[in-house]
Amino acid sequence: MALKGLESEDLVQNLRQLVISFEPHIREAGSAEHVEETLHHLEESDENFHRYEFVKQLKKKIEEILGPQIEDEIEKHGGRVDNGQETLVNKITERIIKSKPYADLTKKLKSNVVEAMNDLMRNFDAEFGVGSHSAGRYPNKDDRMRPFNDSEETESSLDSSYNHGSLFMNSEYLQQVAEKMSKTKDSGTRREALQNMNTVRIDDVISCDHFQVIKKHILDALLDSDEQIVALSLKFVTRAFTTTSPHTKDIYTLLTEHLICHFHNRKSNMPKIKNGLDITRPEIRRILTAFRLMNEFQQETINYWIRYPEQYLEEVLVSTLNLLSIHHVGTVGTSQALSPVHFVALVDTKAQWFIKWIHGNFSRSFLLDLLEKYRPFVENAVKHCLEFSAARKVPFDLMSDISESVSKSSFENKRAYYTGAELEYAYFIHSACVIGKLLCFANGRKFFPIKLKDSEDPVSIKKLMVAMVLVVVDPSPVFHLPRGNTSEMFDPARLITDVLKGLCSSEQACEICLFKDEITSTLLSPISHFLDVAYWEEVGFEDDEHQAPGEKTLLHVADILSMIASSTKGRRHLMYGEKNDIFSRTKSSAAHIIAEFTKKALLRQLPREAGPAPSPAVIGAYLYICRQLYNTCEGLLVLYPYDLHTVIAEAWRDASKELENSHTPTPDDDSSSDNSSITIRESYDVVAWEDTLRDNLLNFASTAKGILLLQQTGALNECMFYMHTRYEKKLQVSKCEKFGYGYMVTQVATTAPGMAALKKTGYIKALITELWSVIECGPIDITLFTPKTWPVDPIDRTVHKHLVRLLNILSGFPAVYEVLANKPLPSKSAYSFREMPECLPGFLDRLVVLDTPVKVHSLFNVEQCHVFGLRVLSVMISCLDSFLLLQSQYRIQEFLLAAQTDNQINKDQKDIIVDMLSVERNNILVRTYLIGGPSERVLPSRHIDDIGTPYPYPMFSSYPIPREYSPNIGGRSALKQGFIYPTHQNVSDKKDNELTEFLDSKKGEKGRAWMEKCRNLLYKFFTGKGDQVKGNVVHKILEKTVNVMCSIAEESVFPLMQYAGTDSALKAVSISPLQQLGIKMAIRYGIHLKVIHTSSDATDSLTLLIRQVHYYLQQQQKTPESDLNSLKTGYPGFDWFAATVFLVFNGNHEKTWDFLQQFSTLGASGYLWIPRLHASVHLPAALSSSGIHPLFSSTGHNIEFILQIELPLVSSAFKMSGFTPAQISQHWLTQCFWNYLDWPDICHYIIVCMIFGVDYQVYLCVAILKHLQREIMSHMQSHDLLMFLKEEPIHHFKVAQNLKYMMDLEKKYRKMVLPDMLNITRP
Repeated sequence: MALKGLESEDLVQNLRQLVISFEPHIREAGSAEHVEETLHHLEESDENFHRYEFVKQLKKKIEEILGPQIEDEIEKHGGRVDNGQETLVNKITERIIKSKPYADLTKKLKSNVVEAMNDLMRNFDAEFGVGSHSAGRYPNKDDRMRPFNDSEETESSLDSSYNHGSLFMNSEYLQQVAEKMSKTKDSGTRREALQNMNTVRIDDVISCDHFQVIKKHILDALLDSDEQIVALSLKFVTRAFTTTSPHTKDIYTLLTEHLICHFHNRKSNMPKIKNGLDITRPEIRRILTAFRLMNEFQQETINYWIRYPEQYLEEVLVSTLNLLSIHHVGTVGTSQALSPVHFVALVDTKAQWFIKWIHGNFSRSFLLDLLEKYRPFVENAVKHCLEFSAARKVPFDLMSDISESVSKSSFENKRAYYTGAELEYAYFIHSACVIGKLLCFANGRKFFPIKLKDSEDPVSIKKLMVAMVLVVVDPSPVFHLPRGNTSEMFDPARLITDVLKGLCSSEQACEICLFKDEITSTLLSPISHFLDVAYWEEVGFEDDEHQAPGEKTLLHVADILSMIASSTKGRRHLMYGEKNDIFSRTKSSAAHIIAEFTKKALLRQLPREAGPAPSPAVIGAYLYICRQLYNTCEGLLVLYPYDLHTVIAEAWRDASKELENSHTPTPDDDSSSDNSSITIRESYDVVAWEDTLRDNLLNFASTAKGILLLQQTGALNECMFYMHTRYEKKLQVSKCEKFGYGYMVTQVATTAPGMAALKKTGYIKALITELWSVIECGPIDITLFTPKTWPVDPIDRTVHKHLVRLLNILSGFPAVYEVLANKPLPSKSAYSFREMPECLPGFLDRLVVLDTPVKVHSLFNVEQCHVFGLRVLSVMISCLDSFLLLQSQYRIQEFLLAAQTDNQINKDQKDIIVDMLSVERNNILVRTYLIGGPSERVLPSRHIDDIGTPYPYPMFSSYPIPREYSPNIGGRSALKQGFIYPTHQNVSDKKDNELTEFLDSKKGEKGRAWMEKCRNLLYKFFTGKGDQVKGNVVHKILEKTVNVMCSIAEESVFPLMQYAGTDSALKAVSISPLQQLGIKMAIRYGIHLKVIHTSSDATDSLTLLIRQVHYYLQQQQKTPESDLNSLKTGYPGFDWFAATVFLVFNGNHEKTWDFLQQFSTLGASGYLWIPRLHASVHLPAALSSSGIHPLFSSTGHNIEFILQIELPLVSSAFKMSGFTPAQISQHWLTQCFWNYLDWPDICHYIIVCMIFGVDYQVYLCVAILKHLQREIMSHMQSHDLLMFLKEEPIHHFKVAQNLKYMMDLEKKYRKMVLPDMLNITRP
């Protein structure tokens, strides 16, 4: 039986490794019994147990020899186990142990191990470096304490670094050994004493009475000329560092004292910087070894120093800074001696010790306080950074393997010499890393401005940052020589880039240190080099001083800029500069320079004289920075003039064509030829470039206006396919964004073209399939080892995520209409158990409209599935247009009422059984029948008490609904005149009458002056008695205002079209079932409000009005060639604004029609009256045929823009919830806040948007979201923000009370928002 790896010399080496690993466990044990117990449980306590070669070889042989037999035994017992899995394992184990192969293996293995152990014990000194502990070594046997084991071979434990034993010694023995260590003794005696000292536990040495004497002798030994004595003394230090004892600080201070002596001792002959460093010299090698030991301790002690008193930490810090503050004043190339930092920089080039020490709060405060006393350490670091930056063109050879050559225990086959320039460069790297980390903390930044001895002016943070940035952007060719992978790690530009990126990781530190115009302009100098067209036209090719920046320089700059742009403050700095004035527009800001460079690079319009054209990698890096800006509303506003969406789309199409035309290698090609490999590489580069462009184009979909821009490029479908591919693979959005595709999907699905594109990708089908697999079953049988948890809640946690994802794309009417319009339910006479719906109508058929026994019997979890479907339906019908579509096509109300009837206890009593399904249906039936704001209707709760309390809301199975759901609002009827007739004439009452008198006045101001006075009076009235603005006051305000505004050219954006409707033409206008249902709903609401009285007359009047409006707007529409359902006919939804105005005028058809006809000329009509601009001829063809309403692309965009600035927490809550502010705002505004605000506030909304400006539509939505901020944050955490905003009315919000806040927003944002909304001839 061959046991390769477990016999002969291999086994000896493997066992030696295993024995050495026992040493820490033996040291921590208190007795021999404890040692034995510890080794028995080594597999549990040693995380490296399975990495030992002996263990790996043993496992391999067991698998090889016994594995087949184990498998045979498992197969024999398979299917016949009655007593559980544990019994089966015991039976198989017992059989294997009794088998012949097992006996042969153990016999052979035991023989080999015994032989190997005998060999190790015979050569114990050679193998483990431990001398014999014979009686001759200890003159007095009583002086020696009992070792771990009685036997000679096991009386010492093995050190991990130097493999020495450890004994428990008494004080007299240590005194004798200490006396023999004195430098007055001969070398042999000292060596033997040091060897004996290395067998004693470090704790015993430090805690004994003679430690100060021992410490002095160890220091003498470290400085001795005898190599063996020095080696033994270093072994003593090393053994101390392998423990986690609090006494390690004493040994560490001993080591630092030794090193301090080296640098203060004139006899030590420390090398000069200009002479370099020869590490083959014994004394240099000793110093480097000591520094390596010190650095290893520095990086290890952080793991346990918190266990000990603060004195431990303080002593370690003080001794370290005492050493590192030693420095001889001088500049690069002078004859100054090497300092301790030079050596530390060689063994720890990137200052990992400092980074670790300052990272933890426990050590940071002490370290920063002590640095105040040891300022030379910081001053020298700053000075070296400035000196290197000033002399960065000095040609020196970069280090190739600094850390590798001196940070290991062995120096063989490593570099033996470092030049003075390399030593100074190592010092610079170390200093830059120290300063970079120091600046991340507020107390670290307090060192600046810092006064240097050789400088008159103090060094500020800005001056230091400019100097470091110059190292990155300097175009000197010395930094761009081809180097190996190792030296690339020590490229100065790359190292400083990493330091600056580390600063950018802290937004506060980055703002203080980097957000300065001078620093940014220095950083941008490489790309400004390409943009100075006038300069290059003047000098042409003759300017040799201004060399073109290399590719690596451009990439380093892009790395830093992308880190800056990853934070909100960083983006604003790039867009607005150091002053951060959002409302100033300057073409000199960093964002404009980056965008211009990127655009010209994509169009290949950069001047040839400036240098070679940037590579796709460089262009992609700067395009990514632009993307970080334009995927926010602010950034898109700044970068809009550059038309990046068009430029990127053209570049993407060019790349696609290039890829199609490129030669694809085939098996017939000569694959070994260089041409073939080049072709493959080029094809791969083109594919990567195409994906880069498409990915950046996709990110325009992050904002409402960006979706419109993306749609106009014609690349929306391709981008959605790309997003779906990455979304399925769970890939993060970018290197600086882990999440965001969910938010992007929601934003896209708010629009009709976006939903159509998502549908084509298969996203909706995949979403429903995944949902069905969770709530019902997967497409195939999968063996379940752990059964699914039984759902307790109607929508449990496993299903909730899928509910939110589905609702995100179905909460907007454009999306619902796109996937459901004219689509019947795919009902069948039979369903298989694993048959899945593949589309939204199929989903509604299987989970919502359970109107046949066949559908019920096809579900495994009927109640849970139906509750899920009803919850989806509940959110969908919160959008009134979506409800009208579902009701007109699928008659959902009739189905729900029938289901309630089926749930009755008996037909006579008509009492409905209360369960979660009937409660859910009851809620939907009330919501779909009764319209009203928070105080105008009562919505039944979904909650059923489990303590037996009767359900307090009445159930019903036929309309009309019980009166309990309709509160009497007659006392505050909107019919009341609204005029103020005071009973006590006083000054206050006269002021209240100013508004009514002004409206009745036929003389006075006109045009703008009238509007301004009306605005002021209305503001006073709102802030005083806003609830009195109703009834006839509202009539007069609307009539007078629309007449005045039509005379103002700036307001009258659209021409007044002549109405050519005749009775016969109006009769020919068909009203869809959806609109008929909308008319009934509006009349029902008006009767509930008591603003109209007779149902039949009002219905006829409103029907006529809808026909007139439809005909009038159709005259101004042009049906585009489009596959979108919403563009194939007129406006698909109901005209909620016309219905609102109809109710405002108490059902007066003529007044309503006159108002709407005049109002249609105003710019405000495009946003308040949604059907006004549907496929309108007044819009540019691209915008009109896009299927995206300006309400979304302009109002929604500006709402998100202001939210990001004014309410960042709310904006972030939406982002984290995967729901968008533009989506809910479009929902509210489309149906004129019906079901969300009370009727008086709806009237105030229209008045405010007309008199104060249509931009108040934006400010009102921001004010509502501010009002709901607390609830938004709460529901974001409970992952039901979408359901809350869609289903709940807006409680306690009054338009009049929030007018002051809206006026404050107007002062800030009107210059940007209003022109964007009124200038709707561009997106």
